[in-house]
Amino acid sequence: MPLQTRMMPLIAPALAFGLLSGCASKGITEARPDHSRAWNLTHSVGMIDLEDTEVPSDQIPSGLGAAADMAIDVAYFMNSATLAMSFGDAFGLGLVGLLTSNQSHGERSTIVAWIPEDEVESRETAHIWLGDALKEATMRAMDELFIEGEPEFHNKLTDSFMRGTYTETKISGVKADGTKCGVSYKLHPENISELTNIPAFIAESTSGYQLYAGDEIVYPPFAAYCRSDTSLYQYIEFVSGISKYLPETVFIYTRYAELGEDQLPPMVHDHGKVLLFLKEEK
Repeated sequence: MPLQTRMMPLIAPALAFGLLSGCASKGITEARPDHSRAWNLTHSVGMIDLEDTEVPSDQIPSGLGAAADMAIDVAYFMNSATLAMSFGDAFGLGLVGLLTSNQSHGERSTIVAWIPEDEVESRETAHIWLGDALKEATMRAMDELFIEGEPEFHNKLTDSFMRGTYTETKISGVKADGTKCGVSYKLHPENISELTNIPAFIAESTSGYQLYAGDEIVYPPFAAYCRSDTSLYQYIEFVSGISKYLPETVFIYTRYAELGEDQLPPMVHDHGKVLLFLKEEK
């Protein structure tokens, strides 16, 4: 009998047990005050490759204020009087250098999420709740930004030998000027942890489930597009617009992006604002 055939009876129960039983959450459980909020949020779901950039206080643009991890308006990145998509100073070079390094967690956009216990019937339905929340937030952002579109498919179940079982959603649309925009994401039930306490810096005194994002292969990919040929503004506006309508325990991480002379550092989208991996040098 071929080896693969002999192994299948052993593999199938093991996979089934993994999908049903879940795993313990992996990541920090308390905020580290010496790191940015972006760092704390991503490390809470196991994205340990991401690091902050230390910047001397006199090189932090005035628009960011003294607290480098404050929530920043998206429009700030498009204001020529402040950061203006210009990364020529030490502040910008530090951010770009960080995000172009070969760090696996930093090279992919993903979902940073905790699912409150009282929002779902059980661990087995947590990924469905999250998929629905992401779809609703996307559709609300599209309405707000006058993007005509609809889901091509939603929470479609797929079994993959290499990537396991996951649900997938794809939403696409177009603006009146012809700009095409869209979102796709995948959620793996096996990445949902057992019931645990959500870190207090995310939700006070709340139990829930972690969506683990630290695995090299099986992680929750998130892809968005809404680009012109010359600017990233519509892209960041769209992603931040989606984040504005997400539940309070759900965030989006986007990787470094560039288009022509436009560059965006890696960031966490926190309900309509953006957080940078940046801390003031002591």
